Amino acid sequence: MPQRRTRLSLRTAAFLGAVALIATACGARLTAEQRAAGIGAGRGGNAVSANPGEVPGAQPSGGVFPSVGPSGGVLPPGGAVPPGVTPVQRCEPSAGGNKATDVGVTPSQITVAVASDVSGVQSGLFKSTHQAMQALSAFVNSQGGICGRAMKPLLLDTRIDAGANRNAVLEACQKAFALVGSMSALDNGGAQAGQDCGIPDISAITVNAARTNATNNYPAYPVRNDKYMIGPEQYIKQTYGPAVYKHAAALWLNVAVSKNSMAQRINALESIGYHFDYRQQLNVSEPNYNPFVLDMKDLGIEYVNFVGDYRTLVKIQDAMRQQKWFPKVRDWDSVAYSSGYLSLGGPSVEGSLVFLNNALGIYGEEPSSPEMMLYRQWLARVQPGAKPDYFGLYAWSAGRLFAQAATSAGPDLTRKKVFEELKKIHQWTGFGLHAAHDTGLKTPTNCFLYAIVKNNKFSRLTPASGWDCRFPLIPARA
Repeated sequence: MPQRRTRLSLRTAAFLGAVALIATACGARLTAEQRAAGIGAGRGGNAVSANPGEVPGAQPSGGVFPSVGPSGGVLPPGGAVPPGVTPVQRCEPSAGGNKATDVGVTPSQITVAVASDVSGVQSGLFKSTHQAMQALSAFVNSQGGICGRAMKPLLLDTRIDAGANRNAVLEACQKAFALVGSMSALDNGGAQAGQDCGIPDISAITVNAARTNATNNYPAYPVRNDKYMIGPEQYIKQTYGPAVYKHAAALWLNVAVSKNSMAQRINALESIGYHFDYRQQLNVSEPNYNPFVLDMKDLGIEYVNFVGDYRTLVKIQDAMRQQKWFPKVRDWDSVAYSSGYLSLGGPSVEGSLVFLNNALGIYGEEPSSPEMMLYRQWLARVQPGAKPDYFGLYAWSAGRLFAQAATSAGPDLTRKKVFEELKKIHQWTGFGLHAAHDTGLKTPTNCFLYAIVKNNKFSRLTPASGWDCRFPLIPARA
């Protein structure tokens, strides 16, 4: 058997698979190819694009939303919202007037810190989380704020550096009431510091287990490396039958996290009857994918799965097109949910499937929820020229999660009360932005949908509406 068919047998749960190309290069220069590599996610998590903010956001529709004062302060509550949007929960100020009740809280303002990778070896990586929180704060303030207090974002740059992440968290501990909407490839750097100071940390998406497991962290998307979402592969199995799932191929990039993720994925899929005739590690800078494609063709492969970035996915499918061969099912993580995947892939990516647990509507397709349109419209209003993306979506969701918990905590706002409210939330959808994660127990959703690429756009394949939630998460093992 050729060397490229050699079996490799390591894996951890798949989230931000190709982020290792960034994280392991902390302090080092990345090659052009590494910079282009995506931030991928698998069935234990969701996926993302390497190019934050790739698609123009919806422009303000004019007159739909109330204006925000020049000081950023709150306006009278009850501003108009589009049909179907859930307004910010009403909460009257304290009867005797609001007081400074905790760190970062004044009678008129709540400071929330956003600690995300903006500069560093891949500039602008999670800049959209800063933009989303600025937009979210403006929306909340237009609705009367949180019990009469305005949200004020403190934007901190963690620079894709563990030390910078820790320093940002320490600064937030001193200046902000909470961390909200943060996203960092090396978020483990500030995990212990945040836990020690007791600041509520409502991250957009957690990347490392240390941050997820910190007692002060309640993410909008709580990624877990000990859980695997088996539902998508169960759907493939039931829909296409043994002629497909018994003749599978597994491909992954030659970085540790991708290798580990695929090993864990293979174990999960074999437990439900998949058989992998072909297993192959790929170099990030591989110049020629034709030999791998020819191997799969010769072996009669009908199902291909991959852990890595969307640019490599495009190259693989370009080679398939050159060889005039495609397997019946190309099953990609939501790393492929990117305008870059469509623009680079063109006809080569037509018919490929993309697993998602977020609502459609970011990359050119019609927004599938009122909340998606709300995010896009406020982003365009507050940050003209900014573009929506997957990270921004979850930062917006984290902001909404914080606003709900803080409002429920009441006008005498304390960190302790916010923690109590976060623990009560077990079906968080960001008001329709994504499937329901269990915030209180820090458990990701088991629900998903499949999109299919048709006419260079993402279209819903299944289910016809909503989410497929038939299959529970299963334990992940290497």
